[in-house]
Amino acid sequence: MRILPSDGVTTTALADGRLTLRAEGRPAAVHCTPLAATMWMALRHSDGFVDLAVESLARGWGTERAKVGAVMDAWCARLLAGGWLRPAL
Repeated sequence: MRILPSDGVTTTALADGRLTLRAEGRPAAVHCTPLAATMWMALRHSDGFVDLAVESLARGWGTERAKVGAVMDAWCARLLAGGWLRPAL
């Protein structure tokens, strides 16, 4: 599956490792933990291919791919439902 940020979504990386997602016309922002910020960066680095991001994170963290995949899938589902991410065409 390939997913991308929705139109107008911008990010701000903070010095403490967190990330803030904002979108034009939305009063609220999403504040990502350092873990979620790392998943966002891996997803963007892999051009939205979730499997590639999961593989990269699992290798880097020395963690089982299935565990990383479960966390990444749940996190992506939440951002998709909230309109922060969208399926690539």
